[in-house]
Amino acid sequence: MVCSDVTLDDLVDFHAGIDDFDYDHDATIFGMGEATEAVYCIRGGAVKMVRADPAVGGRIVRVLKKGDVAGLESAFAERYEHTAVAVGAVRACRIPIAYFRHFVAKHAGLQVRLFEKSQAALREAETWLAELVGGTIPARTRLARLLLRLRIGDGDRIHRFSVNDMATIIGTTPETVSRIVSEFVRQGLVVKGGNSIVSRHFRGDIAALEKISQEA
Repeated sequence: MVCSDVTLDDLVDFHAGIDDFDYDHDATIFGMGEATEAVYCIRGGAVKMVRADPAVGGRIVRVLKKGDVAGLESAFAERYEHTAVAVGAVRACRIPIAYFRHFVAKHAGLQVRLFEKSQAALREAETWLAELVGGTIPARTRLARLLLRLRIGDGDRIHRFSVNDMATIIGTTPETVSRIVSEFVRQGLVVKGGNSIVSRHFRGDIAALEKISQEA
């Protein structure tokens, strides 16, 4: 994911230190304030990044999907800046932090790649605040934007978060989110799928959601 400029021989050696882990829905991968022990490359599922907030107990500040790296912003710090929580079933590669730092120190190309990843994460956080959180933008518009950001790849499947999580993200009440989701379902904009909490998702009318996401 971040090692495209590293030679195959180096990657073979690097992968000797990586383990695959499966996490159940709502499992904590690491906690805010805990000692940084590893970074996690997300291979499947979604992970919500949560910061402590005395007003609401915890605020979701970003969502990671397949191809993202959890803990990257803390890779050269002593403690994690967020709590990482699995949404649905999650598979991730765990790279011990000492091994990760040593590998990065040896490969200048990887250092550039990590800088690019860090910049992308910063832009994502800024976009998250500007497009999704509160303000005068209608909740219906913000929810459509959120669903588009939770899209899985280029298809019509969308990670289906709980009503409470979606309300926390866009800064409104669970009742409001429930009402809007019901409206979207009635209009055929989203269809609920999955038979369990670990596999549930939406199938969305992406073009229609994109149109709503532009409403002011």
